[in-house]
Amino acid sequence: MSQVATKDARSKKSISTFGWLFGFAKRAPQHSLGILAFSLFVNLLLLVSPLYMLQIYDRVLTSGSTDTLIWLSLIAVFLLGVYAAAEAGRRRVLALAGLRLEEVFSRRMFARFADGEDAAHALPSDISNLSRIQAALQNGVLLAFFDLPFTPFFIALLFLLNPMLGVLGIVGALLVLAIALVSEFATRGSGQRAIAVANEAQAFARGLSRQKSAVVAMGLGQRLFNRWRGIRDAATDEAISASKGDGAFSSLARSVRQILQVIVLGAGAALALSQEISPGGIVAASVIMSRALAPIDQIVGSWRTIVMARSAWSDLIQRLDPSLDPSTYTPLPRPSADIQIDRLSVQVPGTELPVIRPFSFVISPESKIALCGGNGSGKTTLLQTLAGVWPAGSGRILLGGRDIHAWPSEDRGQFIGYVPQDVELVPGTVADNISRFEDDRLNDVFAAAQRAGAHDLIVRLPDGYDTRVGPGGVHLSAGQRQLIGLARAFFGDPVLLLLDEPTANLDDLTSKHVAVAIDDLVRQGAIVIVSTHDPALIARMDLCLMVRDGAIHNLRRPQSNPEPEKPTSNVVPVRPNLSEVSQ
Repeated sequence: MSQVATKDARSKKSISTFGWLFGFAKRAPQHSLGILAFSLFVNLLLLVSPLYMLQIYDRVLTSGSTDTLIWLSLIAVFLLGVYAAAEAGRRRVLALAGLRLEEVFSRRMFARFADGEDAAHALPSDISNLSRIQAALQNGVLLAFFDLPFTPFFIALLFLLNPMLGVLGIVGALLVLAIALVSEFATRGSGQRAIAVANEAQAFARGLSRQKSAVVAMGLGQRLFNRWRGIRDAATDEAISASKGDGAFSSLARSVRQILQVIVLGAGAALALSQEISPGGIVAASVIMSRALAPIDQIVGSWRTIVMARSAWSDLIQRLDPSLDPSTYTPLPRPSADIQIDRLSVQVPGTELPVIRPFSFVISPESKIALCGGNGSGKTTLLQTLAGVWPAGSGRILLGGRDIHAWPSEDRGQFIGYVPQDVELVPGTVADNISRFEDDRLNDVFAAAQRAGAHDLIVRLPDGYDTRVGPGGVHLSAGQRQLIGLARAFFGDPVLLLLDEPTANLDDLTSKHVAVAIDDLVRQGAIVIVSTHDPALIARMDLCLMVRDGAIHNLRRPQSNPEPEKPTSNVVPVRPNLSEVSQ
């Protein structure tokens, strides 16, 4: 079994079963009260059967009245019909509670996706956890917890029939409850490990799907299958181990419940022989005992599903910080094209050491800056931090005087264009992707595509701008995705354009077109920062910012080779001096 998965499973802060139920009730209070109200009617109507039997044995059989039998039967059938409606009602409310949870968490999920540190992995995991919780709600496994408070009520009824039967009810309830608690402590660890390893196997398979070309080209299929099979076998072993415990305790609980019913019937018969209760009380006591123990029995029988739902809830609560709740904000006007970088350190989320140590820098409007440096020097990390994708290790970045990381991404993003190294398009049409899923902006879409040099490519696609891309859509080459990604970045004439290897998948002619488009955007007052190894593109930049050994070493005027040279007088000076920062 994967040691990482095991460690993650053990390091998770555990939430008790009742803890997450209270959390559910807190986030869906009206639905919880509705379910509780329906549960009250359901449990009261469960007395119809034992009361009917009491009347049959104690009245009808002794009086021989057919009319009484008919009326009692009609009343019982009517009340059982009401019971069916109440049961359906509370299941419906429980399903609606699942929709309510989706409303509560979904906006928080996408807020985390936009502003969280591990956005690439958080959203699929969060959606999976929410689906698991909704499935538990729709299956009705949680209804047993709403029936559990009525167990003392049924035991009290046994006391009314006879104190001995009440004592048997208490002993039986405590015994089944003890089995449930032992089941909780005995299977919690194995259940969490099984879920963790199963998630690891799914993540491994998803990673393979994104690397199909490399897998097929290099003949890695069988070896990767063996690796996945090993992870999956570990998950299966853990699942089997957990199911063994669940099955054993579930079977034990059912067996104890059946034994208790036999004991109650025997005790009732003995009491009837001594004329302490009526013959109808024998059957009624057995039915009431069954109802008293049923919620605990159902909880033990559904323990596997409950544990999975509880684990999903725990994961959601720990992931989705309430501070990420999307709040209303006042949209800000278009910012001025100036950037102030104040003692900024850059680091990969989850790591302690910075990739780039603190530095300060000022960028004026109409600036073209190349990020130069070797592979792994931190250029991409710096771009993602400037874009607001990753948080700053320390310091801050001001665009037009506004802190990028304190600025809601939904408002900030319309002024920023960003092209990552590996361009991925969102499922939808080409026009949707370029317009960033804004409606009624076709003219801006065409303008952005023409500026990026993507228009001719797009009109040759099967459905032009309406061509669907992403899963189930048309397959696009890396170069085609690159051009559409550039068009998406140019959309809306951004104030800040951040490009990560924008010409890596383009031919020379298209690369020159992109360079001209960059010049055109800069003449409109924008700032363009490009991470690239392309000498031709570097030569067109105003400045080259060198990233090496975790520091910004100096500024260079780019040339075809580019060699160090002091910046010209019109360059905004570094604050503080970069030679001091590099030391």
